[in-house]
Amino acid sequence: MHRPIITLVAALALSSFGSAAQKSGKVWWPQFRGPNSSGLGEGRPPIHFGPDQNVLWKTAVASGLSSPIVWEDRVFLTEVDQPNKQLSTLCIDRRTGKILWRRTVAPEQIEKVHELSSPAGATPATDGESVYVYFGSYGLVSYDLNGNLQWEKRLPLPENPYGAVSSPIVAGELLVLNHQGKDAYLLGVNRRDGRTVWKTDRSMFQYGWSTPVHWRHDGIDEIIVLGGDFKPNQRLMAYNLSDGAERWWVGGLPPSGKSTPVIGDGLLFLAAPDIILETAAERKDPDRAAKFYEKNAARVMAVSPGTTGEVNQANIAWSERRGVPGVPSPLYYNGRLYTFQNGGIVFCRVAKTGELLYTARLGVPGYYYSSPVAADQKVYIASEEGAVVVLDAGEKFNVLATNKLDGTILATPALVDRNIYVRTENLLYAFGK
Repeated sequence: MHRPIITLVAALALSSFGSAAQKSGKVWWPQFRGPNSSGLGEGRPPIHFGPDQNVLWKTAVASGLSSPIVWEDRVFLTEVDQPNKQLSTLCIDRRTGKILWRRTVAPEQIEKVHELSSPAGATPATDGESVYVYFGSYGLVSYDLNGNLQWEKRLPLPENPYGAVSSPIVAGELLVLNHQGKDAYLLGVNRRDGRTVWKTDRSMFQYGWSTPVHWRHDGIDEIIVLGGDFKPNQRLMAYNLSDGAERWWVGGLPPSGKSTPVIGDGLLFLAAPDIILETAAERKDPDRAAKFYEKNAARVMAVSPGTTGEVNQANIAWSERRGVPGVPSPLYYNGRLYTFQNGGIVFCRVAKTGELLYTARLGVPGYYYSSPVAADQKVYIASEEGAVVVLDAGEKFNVLATNKLDGTILATPALVDRNIYVRTENLLYAFGK
């Protein structure tokens, strides 16, 4: 199977956590893809930046795939020290790039992951009071913002062949985790003490990688999780936040769901790719590859929420097979839905109807694992090879800048104020004016 089958990333937009992300009237970047995983920031990040342009600071960081999160004057991410079998949480001063503290845990065993994945793959989450981290090799850990340990909850190894990369989220008083592997479940714990509030079996989706989504509709708070296994007939599932009970689902999805859904216009947007072949296999036997792809069930969809049980066809606002990303999550912005495919191909649609406004090549080929983010009428998308392309967020395709950094990019950038924070393979950059 192709490298994009791994999951390195995994998108939300409201609720109590959304309001928490806006304390003091400012929108912070408190989890994977920012406020409610929407990928949407505020302020005016720079369009042009690079190793020698608009650099506020750069800080050396160890190996890891977690994306930076930002709260007030602090940036958090995680690292792994494979030789010493240590996993660390890192806090960096947002103004200077100075490391304020590093806290380390030492698991008995480091999980085995794909060569492109990492034991430090899940992105931390914060509510402005604590920072919460998840390591597949260790479990959940909570620190206060000064690095003091508050609680930890040891969890068994997930035994996920590509690595545990689904990130925890804060939803009201709960910390919610999609525990992925042979022992698969959705876990809700009290964010203040780590006590288990509920635990829901997800054995149908052993190897799911999607970060949960929290939304509220019809007076009920729900957690949405996209299934992702190697078996057919996967589902997007909705659970009751209060007790973890199943509520409704979308069935018949392909077996490789990795990204996180996003919310907008009262709809859920999801991207569900199917298994694809290695490039070498495609070139070796094009006819066989063509027959293989005839049965490809990949799709990008817009779904209205259900009530209970499987949603009917009337709840599917639209469904398309073109423009399905391998790993990056979709981006909903200004009534439009953006998806990005390997090779540097962008699809822009009218979110409510699925009407294709344009598809185009970014001019930066290669693989894409980082998810798109947006602010100030601009969309930012990073390629594995280290280029961050900036698009005008309008109805027509317009590349504003292509910024080349000096390292691989697999993590998703953070947008806060007039800055963009980008993690490469060994550096965390803060760009701004």
